[in-house]
Amino acid sequence: MKKTTAILLSTVIMLTFMLPAGAIFFGKEPTVTDKTLRFSKDGKFTVLQISDIQDCLLFRDMTKQFIIHLLDTVKPDLVVLTGDNIGPNTCFTKGMTKLTFDCFMNIFEERGVKVASVFGNHDADRNSLNKDEQLELYNMYSCYIGGDVAELSGAGTYRLPVLASDSDKTAFNLWFFDSGADNDENDLGGYGCVHKDQIDWYINEEKALTEANGGVPVPSMAFQHIIVPEVYDVLEKTDKPEEEAANGKLVAEYKGNFYVFPEKYVDEETHFSETPCPPFYSNGQADALVDTGKVLGIVSGHDHKNSFVIPYRGMDIIQSPTSSFGSYGDFNRGARVFTFDESNLSDYETDMIFMTEFFDMDDPAVYNRFVYNSEGGNIHIGEMLLAMLKFAFYKLLQEVQLITGKLS
Repeated sequence: MKKTTAILLSTVIMLTFMLPAGAIFFGKEPTVTDKTLRFSKDGKFTVLQISDIQDCLLFRDMTKQFIIHLLDTVKPDLVVLTGDNIGPNTCFTKGMTKLTFDCFMNIFEERGVKVASVFGNHDADRNSLNKDEQLELYNMYSCYIGGDVAELSGAGTYRLPVLASDSDKTAFNLWFFDSGADNDENDLGGYGCVHKDQIDWYINEEKALTEANGGVPVPSMAFQHIIVPEVYDVLEKTDKPEEEAANGKLVAEYKGNFYVFPEKYVDEETHFSETPCPPFYSNGQADALVDTGKVLGIVSGHDHKNSFVIPYRGMDIIQSPTSSFGSYGDFNRGARVFTFDESNLSDYETDMIFMTEFFDMDDPAVYNRFVYNSEGGNIHIGEMLLAMLKFAFYKLLQEVQLITGKLS
């Protein structure tokens, strides 16, 4: 028996390391055959942003359940994955990477939900496949409709048109940018920035779109992983950081200055719980989006605990938290929903769906399940192991109560 078990285990390990990409998906019928994006007959188009899944092939069950809940609740026309879709240093072979992709992509594939994505700073971080190779994996799923302008810096910079409900006219446009990983342009250090060639590509594409639309800019929304540094032009600078912190505010430090979130932009879905981490320099992307087009907002992930919408020169800078339990975060993990109305594309609606709307943290079993499913933050391995035992105890208690209730 022991020998048989050892052989089976060895076989699984070998398959994990040797499995050719696509083997898990081999033989499945495509669920998405029409990859066109179009406003529905009622004039609406809905995007669900899922950010920073940052997990591995040991995929967290709570992440899977939350994604399923989001899809069932929102019924989006498009899902956008805004980077760090897999965790760093987690996929050592092509087979392992494919199995990790299957963990989340098969959820969308089985439901026939269209998916686009951008890369984050961790997707190719100490993993076996670079971003171009990962794009090849994405394109194996029929639900994936993302693209790539190959000659540009990075991988996965492209645009997707959203057609009118009653014609093939481009009524709206979605921009996707690879915001890079680490700074490779100067000696400032820090995170990467959208490169100048990507911005030039955007300007030329925007000009062509406008000309094709009779000289009228096409309304649009932009997505990338790392937030633009111009967020600090909108945050309030303070010279009293200790006093602000004593009043319960998060004080963010950036390039030697201190900032707090402006009260006038706070609403019930605003969470400013982490210092925003943009690059230490700008190639002028945010200003280009404002000056040359009609971009309603630029949407990012990256900072797992933050959720806010803040205006910059008539365009919104939109931050969304992690949607996953595979990395650090807090009770405000969630996903952002965008609704665009064909009758008024000068504006949009956005709402957050937080994990607490689906998971009852007052239930001890759920709370302890959350702790052992989560990584990062203030949760260490001892707490996770203890939470597993507590979860098992409370689940057993619930089952006993259920059986007792049926017998009484």
